[in-house]
Amino acid sequence: MVWLRRAGEVARRRAGYLEGLTSIVVNTALFAVKYYMALITNSTALLADSVHTLSDSLTSAVVIIGFRISYRPADREHPLGHGRAEAIATVIIGTLLGSVAVELLQASAGRLLSGMSLVFSWYIIAVLAMSAVVKEALARWSMWLGRKYGAQPLIADAWHHRADAAASTILAISIAVGREVWWVDGILGLAVSSLILYTAIKLVLGGSRELLGTGPTKEEVEILEKLAYSTSDKVVDVHHIHVHRYGTHTEVTLHIRLDGKTTLDEVHEISSNVERRIREELGWEATVHPEPVKGAEKRKEIHS
Repeated sequence: MVWLRRAGEVARRRAGYLEGLTSIVVNTALFAVKYYMALITNSTALLADSVHTLSDSLTSAVVIIGFRISYRPADREHPLGHGRAEAIATVIIGTLLGSVAVELLQASAGRLLSGMSLVFSWYIIAVLAMSAVVKEALARWSMWLGRKYGAQPLIADAWHHRADAAASTILAISIAVGREVWWVDGILGLAVSSLILYTAIKLVLGGSRELLGTGPTKEEVEILEKLAYSTSDKVVDVHHIHVHRYGTHTEVTLHIRLDGKTTLDEVHEISSNVERRIREELGWEATVHPEPVKGAEKRKEIHS
């Protein structure tokens, strides 16, 4: 079990580096193509979109840095490791995504107010469509990796890729039909940027909650209670359960009440066995605090 968890952590770290590096390479290549086409077609809109694509490399760099810091070993200043660097990375990426959404909102509102349509060009439409397809594929891959390895920074980066794909799609549609329906660019921009802003807020709030710390879920409490009760029939009560997450590393503290006839040696053995089972079955480091039973307290029945 231990070697499997370690292998999983290695695969997870490699996935983070691979996603970050791949994203930087793809974004740089797309920037080069868009920038070149913007110069030969004299398109200000495509030039702005190319710069937006290049800026996505910044969020991918944040992913790499976040993963690199989070897997540093524990030290004196950080005895529980650096795992929460991933939550910090998520907040940073969410903030950057929010700034992209606000920028798109402003641009969309400006186009609606100006009433101007964009200059038609099949070359520009083709480049934008190609960029949108590539960025959406990159977003789906990043999202898959993030969900597979439970890596929130990769999910946040996926939304950044999707935001760029949406911006390119809106621009392509606007150029294609803008001469007849000039307002479509602004309306689509407002709708998509609102969705992106909502997603950015969710990412920032999610990362912030992890940094502040959250209580255990109902399922986690039930699993920990079941492990403690099944370790020894002398465990009468399990309470005061806390779960502290540091990236892939999780610390658990809980209190158990034991039968008053339990000897000190047995108390130590039972507490150690509960810690060992939590470590072996969940991969979490646990600290168990034993207490004497209070009055006529009855053992709670846990059913599988």
